[in-house]
Amino acid sequence: MRMKLCVLTVALLVMWGMKRHYADVRADDLWSLLSPTARVVGAVTGSAFAMEPGQGFLSRERLFLIEKSCAGINFMIAAFGMLTFASRRHIGSCISGARVLGVSLFASYSAAVLVNAVRITIAMWLAGHPTVLSGLSASEVHRVEGIAVYFGGLMLLYEVAQRCARRPALVRNRP
Repeated sequence: MRMKLCVLTVALLVMWGMKRHYADVRADDLWSLLSPTARVVGAVTGSAFAMEPGQGFLSRERLFLIEKSCAGINFMIAAFGMLTFASRRHIGSCISGARVLGVSLFASYSAAVLVNAVRITIAMWLAGHPTVLSGLSASEVHRVEGIAVYFGGLMLLYEVAQRCARRPALVRNRP
């Protein structure tokens, strides 16, 4: 029980550190999240994104900017916390605790890139079809779409994590 509390405390400190870091950085400093997201969105939409120093990644043909607020860091923080907490039953030692933290961090980063790319792709489609939800302003549509995609992404990530945790470990028999 004590080891689980230590790992969960470390997870909270990591989450706080990510949030503090995000608050103080520029878009150029979020290259590790913005660049792969722009590549995935570009591959899905067929739009070319180029790095604009101090701004983010811009698609000139679509007039769409993937900027600091589009990095998905808040989703990554929520996903990391959720995965670490959901995996707490696998913590029994320092090594297993470090493994839970490492896997949770890697999975939350990967999910942030993919879910954020989905969100941005949908946002680009909605921007090209403004009459779809004509009763809402563009910012309201963007907010609702972001909430729905991020919530769905967290639910899907949780389900994938639970299925992976239930899967029996593969053991190789060596002669």
